[in-house]
Amino acid sequence: MKKTIAQTIKEKEWPQKVVVAVSGGLDSMTLLDSLHRFRPDIDLVVAHVNYQLRGAASDGDEAFVKNQCQDRQIPCYVKKVTAPGKSGVEAWARKVRYEFFDQVAQETSSQAVVLAQHQDDQVETLLLQLIRGGLAQQKSGIMGRSQYYLRPFLDVAKKELKNYAQDNQIDWREDATNADPSYTGRNQLRHEIIPALTAINAKAKDHLADFAKQEASDQALLQEQTKAFLPTFQADFHQVPKPWWKKTILLWLQKQGIYQVKNGQMVAILSLLANDQKPNGQVDLGDGWIMVKAYSQVQLIKEEKTAKNDRKPEELVLKLDQWQFFDRSQLLWTQKIPQKADQALILPEHLVGDLTLSLAKKDDRIPLKSGTKSVRRLLIDKKIPVTLRERTWLLKDQSQTVLAVWLGQQSWYLPAGRDRPNVAKQWLVWRIEEN
Repeated sequence: MKKTIAQTIKEKEWPQKVVVAVSGGLDSMTLLDSLHRFRPDIDLVVAHVNYQLRGAASDGDEAFVKNQCQDRQIPCYVKKVTAPGKSGVEAWARKVRYEFFDQVAQETSSQAVVLAQHQDDQVETLLLQLIRGGLAQQKSGIMGRSQYYLRPFLDVAKKELKNYAQDNQIDWREDATNADPSYTGRNQLRHEIIPALTAINAKAKDHLADFAKQEASDQALLQEQTKAFLPTFQADFHQVPKPWWKKTILLWLQKQGIYQVKNGQMVAILSLLANDQKPNGQVDLGDGWIMVKAYSQVQLIKEEKTAKNDRKPEELVLKLDQWQFFDRSQLLWTQKIPQKADQALILPEHLVGDLTLSLAKKDDRIPLKSGTKSVRRLLIDKKIPVTLRERTWLLKDQSQTVLAVWLGQQSWYLPAGRDRPNVAKQWLVWRIEEN
């Protein structure tokens, strides 16, 4: 048996002080009245946003909410804003109100923000999520609690809120745009699609709401296991069972701020990871983001557009005992033992003349004990990720003999058979200083 509004409010554990989001409509006024009526032990603060989208009607909503709060002796905070344009108003309004709710909660030392979303909102949200798709988007409707946002009415139908308001003679404001099916996709679902589903099965909304609740519970369990797999996946994705790759990848991307992942992109990622014949590869995720496979690891990089006049130097002549800026770092060739450095390379003590650091080309050859090896083959053998290979440099003496290779700016490689004394008097110090 479903709880009444009074039971819902009375039996729930509440913080000492909460912010109540009130628009002036039926839902939020019922929430405000029931909290004020049944839980006088809670300190209430009201937050209202006037978007000025309906002219005098919006100002009327603001005045109404202020008066209702004054009658109940509840502090009321109001934010008045103007939409930046006609497109994307819903997303803009959502961002504005949640930022304002957070601000009010912080200013009033409130422990929670209470929202009046109910079962009908839950059903509409679930259907919208299913229609819009998107692999990284949840398909479980609205959460009853997310961070410090509370939604106590998710199990309460809209008609129950209306009955409560009428029985208790609660006033509210009607937004005329809510009655227009063409105004938003949500309105069309509310006035056309959901009534059609209810005509097929009178309990359609109850069943959809129950599905959302069960799906949220299942997703919470899966999320916990995915979180446990994430560190292992980042270290070596082969160590995570393949059935878990998809969810782990989605979580990994979300933690790095990427929520829009298309099905085709996920298929490409999974195919790349499963292809043992292709140790390196990448998948374009759009907006400049690229997912890179480098042997047993995955990386996420953001491509940066560089101006024509901002090209990286291809060669640098090193002077003894002089720090020199290079790429995103600083270099010093010195005869003194470095006291502190991120990287230090011991060089032969009999070196004379200047040293040269040159950008390596794929077909450059590296001397070995017997023969030579191409830079391309060396990078592959040393498992340097594809994305870093273009930042490989050759350290040469004045006769253009390769003394060392800075592999993708990750590590030094010393060609075999080089003449290196046990006690060296010359050092190359590389201090990383990211811009």
